[in-house]
Amino acid sequence: MKTAEASGSDLDKAIEKGIKILKVRKEEVNHEIISQSDEETIVKLTIKEPLQHLYELATFILTSCGFKPNIEITKDDLGLYLNIKTKRTDAILIGRKGETLWSLQYLISRLMKRFHPNLKILVDVGSYRMRRNNFLRKKAEAIACIVLQTGREMALDPLTKKEQQIVESKLSEIKGVKIYTIGKGVSKNVIIAPNNESK
Repeated sequence: MKTAEASGSDLDKAIEKGIKILKVRKEEVNHEIISQSDEETIVKLTIKEPLQHLYELATFILTSCGFKPNIEITKDDLGLYLNIKTKRTDAILIGRKGETLWSLQYLISRLMKRFHPNLKILVDVGSYRMRRNNFLRKKAEAIACIVLQTGREMALDPLTKKEQQIVESKLSEIKGVKIYTIGKGVSKNVIIAPNNESK
């Protein structure tokens, strides 16, 4: 964990020097007084634990943008799952097809990687990502069943790259179907088709 020692004529000035060395905000560190006299104070600053650091960072970003978030963070084997809830502004944070949410994910992840490079973070708003992922898995499975019954290809609604990966992961569990795309960019269509090679 990254730490820094700094000195100053008083506690506030010592901390101020320390956060400049670490290039962080005061809220992102814990401090410990190593020695203190009338002339000099020496402190040791330590970056907060990942969960606490993530909470402080997300709170700072969102409140700075005018939101009043309720933030919940849970930990599992994959990393940290951060779920943001607001009273009336979840839709704004999610954005069209989750675009704002993806931007928020990128921003928070990049800032956290400065001091926790191996930490994996999943940012969600009002459990949108969880609901969307479950919906995509169920829809992909349902369409795959129709494709297997009829022997005809079917197209899904346009998907983001991440959403396509979720669909591909689910379809890899189902024998007899394959997935391919036609078109480019926003006009790219995902097709589920019978996999005749598997017969």
